[in-house]
Amino acid sequence: MTTRVKPQDMTVEANGLKLHYLDWGTAGKTPLVMLHGLRGHAHSWDDVSAALCSDYHVLALDQRGRGDTDWAPGGDYSTDSFVADLRGFTQALDLEKFILIGHSMGGRNSMAYAGQYPETLEKLVIVDIGPKVGPAGGDRITQEMRAVPEEFDTFEDVIVYMSKQNRFASDEVLRRRLTYATKELPNGKVGWRYDLEVREQRRHGTGAPPADLWPAVRNITCPTLIVRGADTDTLSAEMAKEMEQTLAQGKLVQVSSAGHMVFEDNPKDFITQITAFLK
Repeated sequence: MTTRVKPQDMTVEANGLKLHYLDWGTAGKTPLVMLHGLRGHAHSWDDVSAALCSDYHVLALDQRGRGDTDWAPGGDYSTDSFVADLRGFTQALDLEKFILIGHSMGGRNSMAYAGQYPETLEKLVIVDIGPKVGPAGGDRITQEMRAVPEEFDTFEDVIVYMSKQNRFASDEVLRRRLTYATKELPNGKVGWRYDLEVREQRRHGTGAPPADLWPAVRNITCPTLIVRGADTDTLSAEMAKEMEQTLAQGKLVQVSSAGHMVFEDNPKDFITQITAFLK
């Protein structure tokens, strides 16, 4: 899918960090904040942002350590710190009430935020993640981050390597994802743009342990959509159903021809489900 609308690159100081975000417009409409996953960035949402920005004021955030946002002091990538960043971000932009969409790690951060500040959300969308991390998907992602090379000779080498891990995403989407996930290194090769401490924590198990977010889910009051990829290994059908039943106003949908990266694997059907829920 080709996005024709172009966002503005913006930064704001919040929670001691310079946070970068993409402002897609439209000012005056209901604010809609989007949080990417562990290896993602604000541009991960480009197709979705372009589709929604005529009806909402879309703000896609680079979370700490990713994209063009500052890296975390001391390698602090705990859920609590992500939530504090989001709280600072929304306060800096005077967002008293907004819609929140989060995928994977961003979905966990969204659940945690919604549990602490339920009164600030109009609606919530949780994409392919649960209050507890599914072991199959969590182990796969950890193994991928352990095995991935530190650097590549060319960007095309990155495409070849990563395409083996992506069954559904189009070449256009994969190239966009990796364009914003990589950078040219001083030696002329291509490396990863995100804070490599994120990968080292995965490799050695030194990061903050994932929190049990069931208490947060029970505290979420706004209408909430759970989106599950039909071929995901990260959110089981059983946990997704339990989330739907636990949430005060939960609704579960499944997107076909999609794994964990639901909105990149099948953007058309994902956008259709999101649009219906938000309206």
